[in-house]
Amino acid sequence: MISLWLGAYDQGLAYASLALGTYLTLRVLNFADLTVDGSFALGGGTAAVLITNGVPIPLAMLAAMVLGGLAGTVTALIHTRLGVNDLFAGILTTTGLYTTTLRVVGRSNIPITDITPVVNWPTLGQGDDGRWGVALTCVMLGMVCLLALILATDFGLALRSIGNNPTMARANAINQGLGLTIGIAAGNALVAMAGAMVAMYQGFADVTMGIGSLILGLGMVIIGESVFRPRSVPLALFAVVVGAIFFRLMIAIALQLGLEPVDLKLTTAVLLLGAMSLGHIKLPGVNASPLELASEPAALAGSEGEVDAADPSQGERP
Repeated sequence: MISLWLGAYDQGLAYASLALGTYLTLRVLNFADLTVDGSFALGGGTAAVLITNGVPIPLAMLAAMVLGGLAGTVTALIHTRLGVNDLFAGILTTTGLYTTTLRVVGRSNIPITDITPVVNWPTLGQGDDGRWGVALTCVMLGMVCLLALILATDFGLALRSIGNNPTMARANAINQGLGLTIGIAAGNALVAMAGAMVAMYQGFADVTMGIGSLILGLGMVIIGESVFRPRSVPLALFAVVVGAIFFRLMIAIALQLGLEPVDLKLTTAVLLLGAMSLGHIKLPGVNASPLELASEPAALAGSEGEVDAADPSQGERP
């Protein structure tokens, strides 16, 4: 039982970089990027090929992130330079990335049989699952801190303004084309990093492993935001990572209850629908804002006063 939950925790952390990349493009830049499906598989295939040829893991992951960033750059240039719709630009790039990934891998899938860790991570008494848990936790903590620092700089504020208020960004002489290009490239680099980590964790890479990655990333973002309701960027990044872990834990619970693996897609859709509905369910005293709660006693007092004034039987008593 412990290995089941620890495995779900490890998978959630491996997919957390996908959620961070989706958050960067969708929430920060307000750009619906469908390149995610292609860059995820490209990152996994690139890392698998390099690791099987003896390249150290850090260099393999760096190469995967570079190729993912280039894929995002292509999408951004198609959108900004050619004026193509953001959704269609992502579809074009993802379609081309399928052939690119197939060329990189050389076949439909490739196994990763020998992974030599750079750091001898502690196992916590749980074998490889414990080692993966410690390593992925350290990587995700560092990634969240790095992104929080970048988004707090002037450059990060400029990126956030592009997605939040493009008119204000133009008024402040912010180069929107350059900002979108850098932001989309960084988001797809994170997605490619997630593909590399997932490929290493599961022991193989497949050219179709990226199908549905955008839906997975979006679901993790929605779950994290619905549960934590973050009020700042660092908390939002942390919520996205925890949302990825929650998502994989819910999948593990569904499998533990006897759900067939062929029903996982339907389960994913139901979980996403539930997460999206969570933010729209109104509960008395829970979803009300502090101003609304503060105004309720005054409204009640005002209504009582009106009733007293309208009631002729309540005159002045001697």
